[in-house]
Amino acid sequence: MGAEDIYPASGGQVPAEFLVNGRMVRNPIVPQYLWDRISDTDGDGARDYYFTRRMAEVGSRHSDAERGTFRLATGLKGTLKDWNYEAFIAYGKTKESQSSTGQVNVLNFRSALEAVPDATAPGGVACRDANARAQGCVPINVFGFNSISADALKYVVAPGSLDNAVTQKLAGASVNGEMFELPAGKIGWAAGAEYRKEESYSIPDPLTQAGLNAGNAIPPTFGKFDVREFFVESRVPLLKDQPFAKSLSFLGAYRHGDYSTVGKTNSWNAGMEWAPSNDVKVRGTHAVSTRAPNINELFSPPSQDFPTGLVDPCLGVTLTSTQPSAAACRADPGVLANIRANGVFTQTQADLQGISGYNRGNPNLKAEKGISSTIGIVLTPRSIPALSKFTFTADYFKIKIEDAIVSTPRQYSLDQCYGGGNPAFCSFITRYPTNVGSSSAGAIQFSDTAVSNSGGKGTEGVDLTASWADRVGPGRLSAHVAYTYVKSLWDLPLPDAQKDENAGEISTAQNGATPKNKAVVNLAYKWGAFGINSTTTYYGKVALDDQFLAQFDLPARSVSTGSKIYNDFQFNYTLKKSVELYLGIDNAFNTKPAPIISGLPGNVTGTETDASIYDPIGRRYYLGVRVSL
Repeated sequence: MGAEDIYPASGGQVPAEFLVNGRMVRNPIVPQYLWDRISDTDGDGARDYYFTRRMAEVGSRHSDAERGTFRLATGLKGTLKDWNYEAFIAYGKTKESQSSTGQVNVLNFRSALEAVPDATAPGGVACRDANARAQGCVPINVFGFNSISADALKYVVAPGSLDNAVTQKLAGASVNGEMFELPAGKIGWAAGAEYRKEESYSIPDPLTQAGLNAGNAIPPTFGKFDVREFFVESRVPLLKDQPFAKSLSFLGAYRHGDYSTVGKTNSWNAGMEWAPSNDVKVRGTHAVSTRAPNINELFSPPSQDFPTGLVDPCLGVTLTSTQPSAAACRADPGVLANIRANGVFTQTQADLQGISGYNRGNPNLKAEKGISSTIGIVLTPRSIPALSKFTFTADYFKIKIEDAIVSTPRQYSLDQCYGGGNPAFCSFITRYPTNVGSSSAGAIQFSDTAVSNSGGKGTEGVDLTASWADRVGPGRLSAHVAYTYVKSLWDLPLPDAQKDENAGEISTAQNGATPKNKAVVNLAYKWGAFGINSTTTYYGKVALDDQFLAQFDLPARSVSTGSKIYNDFQFNYTLKKSVELYLGIDNAFNTKPAPIISGLPGNVTGTETDASIYDPIGRRYYLGVRVSL
């Protein structure tokens, strides 16, 4: 924690003396060595100092969560002649209460730092403010290891809380059946309508909302929307038992939605399935889909963040630099002051670690539009005895999302503002105009971001699977292998920006690592009441984002992580038809995660890796029982 967390208005200048009854009185807790070397740096007439300290006495940050879910659903279904019908209504609510430790009350901490001599107080020292003393204020000593007393700690610690709730109301009805006999068979169809209403809230404790617990300032979020939809689907048989066409069918679907937030949306897909023989099926689909923004994307107020991994384009700029970013950097008064003081724009470690910023929602978002195409083949070679127990599939996919809902990348905003030719992005950047506390003039104070329908995303690749099952020994063995090759995975921050290719990289734009190669092998053996299942997951190597590396003049793919393999096992025993015991081991061989340290793209705070891909915990066990009613 730094002094700027306690005295943000002054940038962290902590007063070491105070005007009491018309004379300056020294804080007796300030060590003599420090007192002899400090002066008045903020012009208020009192000596001051700055501190940065690991608040070990406060304890580690820890959260406990209690979650409850209530759901009530009912419906009816039946058959009327050749038609099947179904209708339902449902209500559900999930509430979660979190309590956390490891934070302080900034206002109390400030009162505890401002101590004066008092012969009637324990130790001859008391908090300067009378109201604070009445509320139990105890002077705090931040100088030295383990120097904070238990009473002072009790006064400054501030447990946190967070209350979340999501409520959903659903109603729908559908009907399906067959009609219109064709030479190849009847047309299958389904149609229906649905209504859905969602509302949620997230309310932190008052100190967190005000940013007065030395952590992120997180305001409450409230939002709701409802949507009415109807859909129709059909399967039309075109050929059956013809030469080179054991079957040929057309598949189509259409869905229309009317949202209270983004208005009307339309989705559809059309595809063909062709089986030239019993052993081979070819399939292809083209689809247009939509995704409406969620409550957080629409209604989230500015929430404080502390981004890492940002590289300031002004770093190294001098008064005579001619690179595209130089003129834009020197136009900032703080950057110019830094250059004149040092001969070149420089940053301290505090500058790099002290960057803050705010993440914002956007109530003016519109729905995303996705366009996808797939073509594949399914092989079930029953006519070949050696392969009769196998099923093979191969699918090519290509997906593009237009008007994607994304947070404008902070590094992109920096690059566009300084030398990128788009000064509009400078509105996301706030710099210190002068030296403030441990922060240098021109250092980035805030780097903000907001969600918008800007640019798009896309991917292209291949999925392969192979399955096999048969009796082996006294039981039955089954195996399934799935492999995915990601040829391309790109991100477009804005419509006029260049595509950022992220396949095989650890990318900020994709919120983590995307290996080009991934494979999962599932094996299961069932013998009477006993069963064992294993899952082996392989992640190919990935490199740091090439744009991140370019900022350090490093070539693309020059810094990468190795491949990783994880093995999970589960053993189960069926006591009776409705009761099953199970024991599991995850990450059985204790595979270590790829080291992606703080400051690198993809790092998840507190894990030193990308926890969305790699296991940061290690080997672990679980035991449970499943009961079917």
